[in-house]
Amino acid sequence: MQELSLRVRNALSGPVCSIPTPFTSDGEIDFPAIGKMIDFQINAGFQMIFLTPGNSHYNCLRDKEIAELCRFTVEATDKRALTCVCNFFYGTKDTVEFGRFAKECGADLLLPFNPNWANSITQESILEYYLAAAKVIPLMLIYPAMGTTPASTTVMEQAFEQSGGRILAVKDDSCTPASRRMTWALADRCAVFSGGQKQHFLNIQPYGATGFLSTIGMFKPEVTWKFWKAMQAGDMKTAMDIVANVDMPFFDALLKCPGSFDAGIHAIMEMYGFGKRCRRAPYYNLNDKEVEALRNELEKINLI
Repeated sequence: MQELSLRVRNALSGPVCSIPTPFTSDGEIDFPAIGKMIDFQINAGFQMIFLTPGNSHYNCLRDKEIAELCRFTVEATDKRALTCVCNFFYGTKDTVEFGRFAKECGADLLLPFNPNWANSITQESILEYYLAAAKVIPLMLIYPAMGTTPASTTVMEQAFEQSGGRILAVKDDSCTPASRRMTWALADRCAVFSGGQKQHFLNIQPYGATGFLSTIGMFKPEVTWKFWKAMQAGDMKTAMDIVANVDMPFFDALLKCPGSFDAGIHAIMEMYGFGKRCRRAPYYNLNDKEVEALRNELEKINLI
């Protein structure tokens, strides 16, 4: 486990990308496009192929498709990088079963995405959930587990200790001041990295965060690597210039899209040849005029 822990920390030291599941015009998963994304990310130097509950569109996938996506991703990666897969709103028993399946497929990590309707989980019940899953496969957890409260951090600390160190990473989805406390508490035990934008990495990097999830890296990795190299060199002027003049206007452009940022991401992936802009209804897909408007915004910041 120590060897895998070091590999995970290394893979999450710097940028990592997710796989935004592409769909064909008739709503089927576009597996060839996923394979192309995987090859591109590995060739660009990213060391983990990462399926996430949000970007990978798990909320509109059937259970069978979640399993198919897991198996395909692991096989297409072919041990050229680590793989982290996930489930979506599975109860404890089904999460354990899926964890076994993912392990049999060859996945390195599972990100268990727990249900919590009406805020009905407790500190004890979510800890039991994590520990049950960790018995069958090493885990990456999402922060916050129970809102941005001390309980979330406490649960993750307990999960790390009681699982025998089988919690290998934490993805910060809070991007709030509470994230700094969590990072400080956990960074010595496992890899902590930020979701969202580069500015969110800057929020927790001084507290021990190792890296960040990159959207731009999915299609223009040289920008992402320039930012990371500047951070490594302590060149904050260059790093902040990229945040202020590329990352921020990029997300501004995405958020102005009809259907918001994810509709924009899928349109960009089409621009770069990674399948079509299609998402499953009732999600909105940009029309040609809206795609051109987005392209014009990207040209202004040299992202196309």
